[in-house]
Amino acid sequence: MNQKPANIIYGVEDVPPLRTALLLAVQQAVLALVFIVYPLMLIAEAHGSENDAEQIVTASILAMAFGTFLQSFGRKGIGSGFLAIQISSPIYLPVSLQAAHAGGLGLVFGMTLFGGVFSVCFARLLKYLRPLFPAEVCGVGVVMLGISMVAPALPRIFAVHDSSSLSLPAFAVAFVTLALMVALSIWPKGNLRLFSAVIGLCCGYGAAFCFGLLDLHTLSGVLERGWVALPILPNPDWSFRLALLPPFLLTALVSSLDSVACVITCQKVNQHEWVRPDMKNVSSGVLADGFSTVFAALFGSLGTCISSAHLALSAATGATSRRIGQLTALLLFLAAFIPPIAKLLSHIPEPVIGAVLLYAAAFLITSGMELIVSRMLDIRRIFMIGCSIIVGLASIQLTEHLKQLPPSLYSILGSPFALASLCAILLNLLFRIGITQSALLRVEPQLTSVGEVITFIERRGAGWGARRQVIQHAQNALTELLEVMISMKLSEGVINVKSSFDEYYLDIIVSYTGKTYTFSGVTPSPDEILDDEHALMRLSGSLIKQYASRVQVDTDKGEQRISFRFEH
Repeated sequence: MNQKPANIIYGVEDVPPLRTALLLAVQQAVLALVFIVYPLMLIAEAHGSENDAEQIVTASILAMAFGTFLQSFGRKGIGSGFLAIQISSPIYLPVSLQAAHAGGLGLVFGMTLFGGVFSVCFARLLKYLRPLFPAEVCGVGVVMLGISMVAPALPRIFAVHDSSSLSLPAFAVAFVTLALMVALSIWPKGNLRLFSAVIGLCCGYGAAFCFGLLDLHTLSGVLERGWVALPILPNPDWSFRLALLPPFLLTALVSSLDSVACVITCQKVNQHEWVRPDMKNVSSGVLADGFSTVFAALFGSLGTCISSAHLALSAATGATSRRIGQLTALLLFLAAFIPPIAKLLSHIPEPVIGAVLLYAAAFLITSGMELIVSRMLDIRRIFMIGCSIIVGLASIQLTEHLKQLPPSLYSILGSPFALASLCAILLNLLFRIGITQSALLRVEPQLTSVGEVITFIERRGAGWGARRQVIQHAQNALTELLEVMISMKLSEGVINVKSSFDEYYLDIIVSYTGKTYTFSGVTPSPDEILDDEHALMRLSGSLIKQYASRVQVDTDKGEQRISFRFEH
């Protein structure tokens, strides 16, 4: 891993003090348990009993613990090695509801098993698909992850699920929660920032009691099974239907793309100078996600995914150590043996949940924007990014209409993240038509030609969507080369500048007829520069080698060739 950013207190490889790590793990585990609301929604729609609800909650907690451990452990090609918490996935909910109505919970778990296996297979192909996921495409996905969290947050904040009137008490609770989390993330010095989320959650709980959104009667029955008890697991009666296979496979693809965006976000958050996605690491993260979904299906629960809310929490608090993830997995495992924990957390006030979602959304939206602007953008990429985000926003605006579609289509078209990401991938491939991967410029050996070459590289870089830093290095190297070549009259005629690009390298070849340009690994002294006319060439050559990853000089049929390679 690269050096951790300045805003990160405990980086991915750091080991926080045990007490601090435990408190941070409690914060992550509490937020993870909030998301058991999704399997509970499945039970409610399937008209399951209270016993069914308790069983699926326990299975969900164990699946989250298993997936979180795989992600944070990150060994033998399984798991990203980041603090990436697994939760019950809302992405699987629409098709799971369809399966529950068609054949009961057994059909849900059986088809989810197929989805998990598909994700495992898809993960093995990801390392070959890096050209499909340039930074600007990933940035669109991350932006829409954040924006899509706003839609479920606002109804919870204002309590307008079933009525048009706003609830001022609900807004007050959400405001207290969000304001505390944001304030404690910005102004405190020391380690108080690390616990901004758990402090906000606790104060939100207190505010809910004060404003009458919670009472003791609401929490009755929490100790019905005592403080400690063996987990009660479902006994799934798995079944399968061929007609449901396409929607579940499409859902698994969307869930995998969601995990791709999440792991890339982890890479960016934890690396001081993030350059490009490490697709091998992304593949390992998606593989762990697939195994976690298989585990959930075998134990009788909803499919799982990496939680983008947790990524935002860890980045905002400055604690991204994988040790925290391992302790979170342990706490989640223990929570399955403590019935009051799951029952208490299932009663978290909705305004508090809404505040947490907005807290996470703010980070994800800005993080995605940073990814997008890290690349040079021409008119093609501007339209690709703009159109993809518009399509994602349209999905939010037309939610009620899209709900009338078959669940197999709604699982894709009803997800702003999925729709925007797929649109970005397709438009990126479409707009590549007409862009050549190599280009040639011929210039006269005059100092005015240096500006032409710089403009040429600028335009080609924007067309290719290259990183700004790489293009700047190429421009600096060519400026040094051409100024010396022209001032020393090395070229006897036209200078050819050929550039080619892929997602891995920018290659530039400068060819001309004339004297050889000499590179030296030794930087000349000031006296040598004054006394030796070739010392200027050696000085320029040493500077060029600092910009380029590789420099090679050769002669081909009397033509001098200088080849540069810049890692992208």
